[in-house]
Amino acid sequence: MTAQIPDSILLLDKKFSIVGIHGNKLFNPADFDLHPFPSITSCWRGYVCTYKTLYNKLLLHKLEANLHQQGPAIHAVGPIFSKAMFNNTYNDLDMPVDFTGEILAADQFIRELYVHMGFHPAWKYETVYELVISHGTILDTKDVSEQMAQLREQMTRQPLDHPKN
Repeated sequence: MTAQIPDSILLLDKKFSIVGIHGNKLFNPADFDLHPFPSITSCWRGYVCTYKTLYNKLLLHKLEANLHQQGPAIHAVGPIFSKAMFNNTYNDLDMPVDFTGEILAADQFIRELYVHMGFHPAWKYETVYELVISHGTILDTKDVSEQMAQLREQMTRQPLDHPKN
């Protein structure tokens, strides 16, 4: 499987990759009668979301999706329909997201740790923040980069060996 395009979040005036979610699902296309399909190997879900924080609220800012036709309006925003990588782009949605849980947001991917499959975990990034959220309200934002560096050290210390019986 090809490395997958992660969702992202605009935080601290930068775009971070979302590399971990603990809690209920952030965005479900079926809730809006959308049925994305994969058109590229780097996005088997068929859609990618960009979230943002504003006044301690979590918002769905942008949605890019591959749909069989032009999609319906979401939160009073119609999509731009094109022949781009994603054929439906919803800009400036700024729709509240009723999410409760934690999100890991990461920046500065370490290229030497690239693996050509799936989503990359938080420990493969230099900068990682944890957002604690309750019903879409951001309660806390913590820099957990040092914990990820310690985990990275453990994960890369030695190659995996087969267990000895």
